[in-house]
Amino acid sequence: MSPEDKDWLKEWLPKVGVVAYLLCILAFIGSHVRPGSPDSLLFALKMGVAPALLGTLIVIALMYLWRRRS
Repeated sequence: MSPEDKDWLKEWLPKVGVVAYLLCILAFIGSHVRPGSPDSLLFALKMGVAPALLGTLIVIALMYLWRRRS
């Protein structure tokens, strides 16, 4: 991997990861039996990690492929 690609990855990985994690947290809070309760927040914080990680990896891979294509 070239230094330019590493710089691109360092720039975009945290941005995409944080947005994906926040979206997953909001989705899990809203789908909880008692949305807005402290239980729903704890549930969302734990359950949002795996989908956010998977989503981040998929989006970064697609962005990287699109970037290399153009």
